[in-house]
Amino acid sequence: MKLCGKCIRKPWPYAIVALISTFVAFVTWLTLSAAGIHPEHNQWWTGAAFALAVGLLFVYMRACLRRHCNDDGHRHDHRHDHHSHA
Repeated sequence: MKLCGKCIRKPWPYAIVALISTFVAFVTWLTLSAAGIHPEHNQWWTGAAFALAVGLLFVYMRACLRRHCNDDGHRHDHRHDHHSHA
């Protein structure tokens, strides 16, 4: 199921994903710096941690938005009526 226009334009879920992912990247960078990892390797691992966090949180956030959108009874643009039987 797709999100309705109202739910997909809400900026706060995307901002929360960015904020949490930035925090994950910062903690990764800080931990690897304290461990004495070479700065170039540190940058790659920090970028990988950020990308992984963004990917996982984005998938989770979209699933939650779909569930809440459906639970709130928002109107969706359906091309096919899944409940009709021919």
